[in-house]
Amino acid sequence: MIAVRNKVEPDICICIDQLENSFTIEVALPGVNKETIKLKVNAKCLILFAAADNIEYEKYISFCYPVVADKAKAVYEHGFLRIKVPLRA
Repeated sequence: MIAVRNKVEPDICICIDQLENSFTIEVALPGVNKETIKLKVNAKCLILFAAADNIEYEKYISFCYPVVADKAKAVYEHGFLRIKVPLRA
């Protein structure tokens, strides 16, 4: 029997930190194993795929400001993915 996964958009929160000149993006990914997270950040957008037991999370976020994609950093802890993306000066 083939496992069926429901595709859903994860809950997210996006903040602009003017002091650090960056975006902070927090994504709720409950039940996701870190190894299933696929994240791509480029100058125009962020693309995220992750899988849990019966859920497949997908999210595409367009940036409204120019960013420095190669300086983006991500940390996954306790079901939350936190991504920090610096804004281009």
